[in-house]
Amino acid sequence: MEVKDIFELRKQGKIEEAYNAIRPMYAAHKGHYTTIAMFWIGVDVMRLRYKQRRLEEAYKIFQSLLRLYPTMDDSSLSGQATLLRAAMFVFDHNTNFSILNFVLEWDIITKLTDDDWLMSESNGHPVQSLGMRIVGRVFKEVEGKPTVEMALKAAPILAEALKHSPYNLNNQRYKAMVYSIMGKRNKAINIYRHLLRTRHKSVLATQRDEKFRQRMRFQLANMLFNTHKPYAKYEIEKCISARKAAKYAITWEMQNLSNCLKEVSAASEIDHRAFYQAQAAIVEKYVKAIDIL
Repeated sequence: MEVKDIFELRKQGKIEEAYNAIRPMYAAHKGHYTTIAMFWIGVDVMRLRYKQRRLEEAYKIFQSLLRLYPTMDDSSLSGQATLLRAAMFVFDHNTNFSILNFVLEWDIITKLTDDDWLMSESNGHPVQSLGMRIVGRVFKEVEGKPTVEMALKAAPILAEALKHSPYNLNNQRYKAMVYSIMGKRNKAINIYRHLLRTRHKSVLATQRDEKFRQRMRFQLANMLFNTHKPYAKYEIEKCISARKAAKYAITWEMQNLSNCLKEVSAASEIDHRAFYQAQAAIVEKYVKAIDIL
């Protein structure tokens, strides 16, 4: 059997057969084509093992791919993009894997091309760029471990993302997250307010845009809880009402915040609007800034 026959098995969806065929071939001769075949089929098998819930084996295959990739000819950088997608896949399935450390150790952000930061389209729907998907996973990890150390490690990654998409709504949210972790809550609150007030269309689909807005309301309500409880009550009520209308789930965090504000009277619509307008100059000052620290 030759390498082209193994790729044919892969094309037919016979992943196990292709994997069993390439392993001894690659062990005997780590040449140009056997290395490429081992990499691509290895990625397929890693994904398959995760779907089969054979998690330990899947992660071992991923680690093998990390050792293999530097030995592979990848002038088109298609292998690099695939490795990054594999890392995101591992992060989604393995709570012990740090996408932040992976990005930093492999210096991923500086290796991304301009095309990696461009949105694409699938079936008429916009698809986030590879760069923004990586940044999204990084800040999902930061959000789960909101420490100063994590924020400082993630800040250069966000800075690079802001160079390519300074007004991207997700980037602005990540910026607010860093501000909040670093103790600059007023700056974070101003960004969240701006995100709720803006009428610019999101880069995502309409349904996702609405979820984004309500997530911002929840974040803002959280930040207003200690200092402006009536406005926090206003935001969480708006958030829950909109999510119920759209038949979205109400998370336990949202329910908990709502319960904590049960005895508080929500600010009126007029008071709420005046509260925003009074700080409009502050909002513009910080939202226009590109530097995150």
